[in-house]
Amino acid sequence: MSLKEFEFIEEATNILEEQRPTLEAIEDELVKFFGSMPMKENELIAVSSRIKSESSLKEKIIRNRYLMHYSDPEDLISDIPDLIGIRIECKFIKEEKDIFMEIKNFFDKTDDRKYFYSSLNKNIRLYMFDKQPLRQKNGFEIYKIDGEYTFLNRKIKFELQIKSLVNVFWSEIEHKIIYKNTTYLLQDNFLKDMMGSIKNNLTMVDDQLLNVYNNFKHVSKWDSTGGKEDIKKMFSKLLYDTITYKMEKELSFVIDFKKPCEIILNYSMNKYANSVEGLSDFLTEEYKKIANFINKDFGFNDELVLERKVEFEDSFLNNISSLFIEKMNIEVPWNLFFKILFELEPENNADDFSNFVEFYKGSLISIESLYNAVERFGEYSNIIIDDMYDCVYKMILKIGKIDIFYDYNIAKINKIVSEGLDYVCYEFDTYYDYIEQRKLISKTTVDSLIKIF
Repeated sequence: MSLKEFEFIEEATNILEEQRPTLEAIEDELVKFFGSMPMKENELIAVSSRIKSESSLKEKIIRNRYLMHYSDPEDLISDIPDLIGIRIECKFIKEEKDIFMEIKNFFDKTDDRKYFYSSLNKNIRLYMFDKQPLRQKNGFEIYKIDGEYTFLNRKIKFELQIKSLVNVFWSEIEHKIIYKNTTYLLQDNFLKDMMGSIKNNLTMVDDQLLNVYNNFKHVSKWDSTGGKEDIKKMFSKLLYDTITYKMEKELSFVIDFKKPCEIILNYSMNKYANSVEGLSDFLTEEYKKIANFINKDFGFNDELVLERKVEFEDSFLNNISSLFIEKMNIEVPWNLFFKILFELEPENNADDFSNFVEFYKGSLISIESLYNAVERFGEYSNIIIDDMYDCVYKMILKIGKIDIFYDYNIAKINKIVSEGLDYVCYEFDTYYDYIEQRKLISKTTVDSLIKIF
């Protein structure tokens, strides 16, 4: 005969599973409702949700000794305040209060002076008498509102949270390290102090990002180099800290990956350069991606797989892509670089890889030098330009390090190759004059490129 508490748990989980289809339908309606609420200045960026899992319910029943308070598991299921969890996500901590006040104004009707609803949906009610934000056991504040959804004369309870991206990121770390960590921690106080320090640092980053955002949000294009660099550094640090946390947890050691993080962020920023809301879009999307990064199983020892064969129309892209694909499953820095890139980019691995390789090629020779060559040599210009790219490929083949992606190295490569192409344009009257010196120019260019490293 099993323990009475285990029998209670089994009955409760069975009831939860029976109700799950109904809960999922209610969950969808709640997400749509809160996602469509009118917000000032697009403060709301996402609405996420979850229904309590079986394992979470089992753990909660034991931890809270619900058997001592409920004789009927069905009564328990009806009373659990966070059976459905809804989370409104915003960019910055300051916006949490703004959104709460807008919700409070939006839910302006009541029948019992306890639960309030809006005229758009009387079935969704929020308990608005708790002083917000609430203080958690860890000492930090959170905007958390109890709610109920009326369904066939039943009250289905849900919990609404309002969190900035930095607090989403923080809560996921805390949840995994402390709340859900069953490891016996000998240095418990030290760990809590460390987590508090991390939270304070994240709050400081949030303040910095908010200042940057407020200063640049009305700028149509990213025309401030200093501002871009500050943003890139902050996001690079956030990405690096996330990676090192996951690396130390899985591998028990950390490698210095600061520069590659800056490259990936620089690549991501470049895609927003011509967007009307470039800064706003970048801050929102990249912060959200990095915050979600903590939840993903990274698999530092796993090989990378491209969904299709990657092919290009020119030989340089085919050559470097073949080399990169080979290296990404042999050397740790290469594997880690593309693994992070694939996690943060929106397409499948093959498309992300193709886009990055094309971006890399585009950064190697200045547009002015390419135009000069076309104007000077016409139909033969492609051959001369391809020769210059071949010099870069020979250098990459010789060096073989991920350092070829570093911003300052790309700038040096661009300078040498662009100057080499300009030299050809100014020193040779015809393509056939160039052919006579082709080997010498190629060797000189390759040697100069190799000296960079």
